[in-house]
Amino acid sequence: MSPRSFLAATLYLFSATGLFGYGNAGHEAIADVAAYYLKGTPAEKKVAELLDQPDENLARAATWPDRAKLPEKYLTDEMKDFVTHNPEHHSYHYCDVPFQETAYREGTTGTNPNDIVHIMQQCIQVLMDPAPAPENERHFTKRQALFLLVHLAGDIHQPLHVGSSYVDSADKFVNPNTGAKGQEDAGANYFKLTKSISLHGYWDTVAVKAVRDHVAAGQDFAAYLLEAEKPRPEWKTEGALITWPEKWASDVLQLAPEVFRGIALSERHTEPADERRPEHDEWKVTLPPDYAERAAGIVQVELAQAGYRLAQLLQAIWP
Repeated sequence: MSPRSFLAATLYLFSATGLFGYGNAGHEAIADVAAYYLKGTPAEKKVAELLDQPDENLARAATWPDRAKLPEKYLTDEMKDFVTHNPEHHSYHYCDVPFQETAYREGTTGTNPNDIVHIMQQCIQVLMDPAPAPENERHFTKRQALFLLVHLAGDIHQPLHVGSSYVDSADKFVNPNTGAKGQEDAGANYFKLTKSISLHGYWDTVAVKAVRDHVAAGQDFAAYLLEAEKPRPEWKTEGALITWPEKWASDVLQLAPEVFRGIALSERHTEPADERRPEHDEWKVTLPPDYAERAAGIVQVELAQAGYRLAQLLQAIWP
């Protein structure tokens, strides 16, 4: 793909999806942090065996699932195979648990078999299976499972890829699990800071840029994160591997109330249905004065933690 074509594809992806995880910069930094912790381990060798193309490494793998959202003309044959077997793959990147909840609970509002927790669990199963091409309902190859797992480990540490708000007719936040009725905010994609930037996009890119602004000239983003955020005891995950995605979702859900604390909704209006979304209401959002500092502080920790936990997970899959 030419540089011009890649730029056009990237711009299309940013404008069309609205669910970008931490953007390329964040996902690549998470992967580079994980690569640091994997050095010299059997897991590093297993990853290298799966990422066997000349231009492939963990950072490149981290953006593969977002690149698979591009129009077909930009997709590799491997991506086309993935999309054919997974027409709902856009929904694999998140769940929409009400931010008032304290834990991810399967079967409650905002969870479903195609959500980020379930997809990560299947990826773990595929990678742990000793067979070279295990049977699974979504036809994930081991390479595709690795691509997804590396990417989704970042997504699941972005608060708005787990927690969501639901807004009632009086523009108040409600929890549908209590019986209240409200429209979901689509991971805060329906909350607009400007015409082109949603609150979701703010956490994906603007907050990440705020962290990157602290990186010294010539310093690598991942190196900065490794220096600024040392591993904490609570980053370590215990128990059966299949339970780790749910535990991580519950962890990040504790941060979701901070996303919505102090924001003000106004100028509610209805957007018509299109090819991606049903008819829905959107709101203008005003942020409190301390919001940028709070968001950057959370994002810095979560980027470093996601890289650490990804390495821990891959080492547990391939001890």
